Amino acid sequence: MKTPFHIRLSASIIVCTLCFVAQHGSAHNPTLRLVPTFESCSYYICGVAAGSDGCSVSYVSEGDTCRVDAYTPYFDSSINEWRGSIVRLRANTKYHVRAIIGRDTLSASFTTWTDQPHVGKTLQLSRIGKQKNGAVILDGIHGTPDAWIRIVCDRPVHADASAEAALLIDNCSYLLLDKLTVTGGRLHAVKTGKHASDIRFSNCDISHWGRTPVSQDSIGRYLDEEGRQINNDAGLCIFRSHNIVLERSYIHDPNGKTNTWNGVVELGDYAGKNYVFSHPQGPNAVYVMQAEGGVVIRYNDLVGSQTHRYNDPIEAWQNKDEYGGFAYDADIYGNMIAFGQDDAIELDGGQCNVRMFDNRMEQVYCGVSTAPNRRGPSYIFNNLIWNMGNSLGQTGNAIKNGGGTTYTAGRQYLFHNTIVHAGGGMAGVGYGKDPNRELFVATLRNNIILSLRADNSSERKGYCINDPHENPACDFDYDYLGSVCNLSSRGSVRAYEGAEQHAVYGRPAFTNMQQAVFTLDRRDKHIAKGEYLPGFSSTQHPTAGAFEIGASSLTPQRPVDLEADKYCVTMVDDREYRITVRVGQTGCEKYTIRMAEDMQPWLDVTTGTQRLADNSELTVTLKKKPADVPYWRNGVVFIRLDNGYSIPITVNTPLL
Repeated sequence: MKTPFHIRLSASIIVCTLCFVAQHGSAHNPTLRLVPTFESCSYYICGVAAGSDGCSVSYVSEGDTCRVDAYTPYFDSSINEWRGSIVRLRANTKYHVRAIIGRDTLSASFTTWTDQPHVGKTLQLSRIGKQKNGAVILDGIHGTPDAWIRIVCDRPVHADASAEAALLIDNCSYLLLDKLTVTGGRLHAVKTGKHASDIRFSNCDISHWGRTPVSQDSIGRYLDEEGRQINNDAGLCIFRSHNIVLERSYIHDPNGKTNTWNGVVELGDYAGKNYVFSHPQGPNAVYVMQAEGGVVIRYNDLVGSQTHRYNDPIEAWQNKDEYGGFAYDADIYGNMIAFGQDDAIELDGGQCNVRMFDNRMEQVYCGVSTAPNRRGPSYIFNNLIWNMGNSLGQTGNAIKNGGGTTYTAGRQYLFHNTIVHAGGGMAGVGYGKDPNRELFVATLRNNIILSLRADNSSERKGYCINDPHENPACDFDYDYLGSVCNLSSRGSVRAYEGAEQHAVYGRPAFTNMQQAVFTLDRRDKHIAKGEYLPGFSSTQHPTAGAFEIGASSLTPQRPVDLEADKYCVTMVDDREYRITVRVGQTGCEKYTIRMAEDMQPWLDVTTGTQRLADNSELTVTLKKKPADVPYWRNGVVFIRLDNGYSIPITVNTPLL
């Protein structure tokens, strides 16, 4: 007998009815289970007959008469279960779902999470937390779904190195923490434990946590004062917690550093020694350790710096495990993710109804890692990956896949992404020890993939799509594939025979790629030539890429009425560089300019006004200071509103 993998472990979580399926194909009556977040809903249809012939899912919001089709469900033959995600929903809204499997029709309803839950009680952090050496511990504080507890952060939290975390939350539920400022902690700034559920962190500032390196070993890994390797010290560590939300927060300037894959030792007895192929180890903005479902990371600025880069800004634990990383029923969207030595994010692990969308990723060695996908499906859509590179300018693959026969069990879907890469695009790079360790299963539709590098089969670089096993279970089509190195501007594909039959080949007509304005010119050759994807495409005749024609150019995409004329400035001389921001109806007048500490010695930022007026313009001026710093001068300047939303402006200087 087999059971579905997604059964909750916590006693406080509603457990679905077990759906046992006999080895010979008989089954109980099918059941439909729904798991919503703010803007998405996972669905699970178990108890279906072996070899079930098709399934369709549709939904309608309460009070509406127009039923909407969801994207085709994913079938897991190992447990005879249909599952998938409904996306782009409205918060705090009731929906009715209908699933049709053969002659069976199933119906159920759900309500998406509310952005503003009812607050039943307000408490001051300084009066309720157990304190030791500056650290704060919250234990045994419980609200209810109808009466959350708001924790007023009446003073900053700062812990010394004797505390594992500056703020530790466990055995707590239904807490709201707003405008929290946290520094310090030997390993983590904030940690949620395995008995924490329904905790929301909003508009927080987290910095200067973790161990400070004092030396390096012979292969470049940074060591603390006790000679231990520094790795996975996190701004927020989510340890087997359930329904954890991080939103509109700024996590920056860790104490730790991360080695590159190849480089030269800088500290300690091995200083000056060259090393090769040393997996990056260092701090993370967010570290997810076997989440219990319901993790939402949205609208945050998770950005390291040139001198203090993350390993992965968002890293997962237990990559090979079905419960690894985000595991299931999770959303990562609207985030600025940058300045890491390895991946921007690891989705590795369960990847069961894990959704990643509307993010912007840059200044990382690789973009999104899906190696391996243990259950699936995961959905990666409307993301921007560009301006890649670690602290030495080295680049890997924008989408990193693999797992081989042992670890590849699920499928990932990549829709409407814009990818500009100087290494590899969508590529099998490997996980595990199988001879076919690069094997993966993926569906691609309506993506823009532009290569800035010539093809090199020995290095697996330059390709828009590179599947070395040419797996016929993959499904690639309707993408926009280009190269700046080929005379025809045609992007290269290595895949199964017949892949990309309806692809458009050529160089996209971006509004201004150098300034990170990735909307397409209306004369572009791919306009309205994509395939309609129910739930994922905004029009019946979609255009490839993360930005539909006429949409805002704001990246990452956020629900705020702001738009800049550029999102990247390359400073080639000492003149002033200006960014003009169109301000619509924001409802927020106050803003601040933020940047990493290592940018402050060499960059001067000025603005024309101290407040934002609706329906106006804001001018931001950048100018290099005459400082001589011993590192590559680049980083991100944030125009951060008082409510936590921001416009990130990347600042590059030529790498000499």
